[in-house]
Amino acid sequence: MDQAMNRARTQLGSLWVIGHRVTPLSCAGRVVALEVATPVGVPGPPPHYHTDCAELFYVTAGRLGVLRDGEWLSLKPGELAEAPRGAVHTFRNDGQEEVRTITGFEPAGFEAFFEEFGYDASRADAFDESVSEETIQRVVEGCGRFGMIIAA
Repeated sequence: MDQAMNRARTQLGSLWVIGHRVTPLSCAGRVVALEVATPVGVPGPPPHYHTDCAELFYVTAGRLGVLRDGEWLSLKPGELAEAPRGAVHTFRNDGQEEVRTITGFEPAGFEAFFEEFGYDASRADAFDESVSEETIQRVVEGCGRFGMIIAA
């Protein structure tokens, strides 16, 4: 049993995705949530909505700003916000330290977005690659394949 658990942990690697360190959290062999760490000064994604899932943000450290349908909320550790399917939203670091959240999607499946656009966090250049103009353009052009629609 311990060997299987250790193998599962080592297969889950952190990724830098548009400036955010994303670590998949799995249970029973599937990703059930993500830990997302957002450094100070890193913007969130452009306001967007998901056509096929809701998104949940649970703050574990720092302060998270969440824009949902035109209204900003500022969350502290232990607080959460949900962006229902179709609700325009984004997020940002509202504090002076890294903010960490547990982020989930219902139904599951959107984690494939992070796999597509993420860079292995163990690479020295991963953060810089994740925020490069080329990567941002790839995300903007490809996010619709994952049901993520950038709001006009």
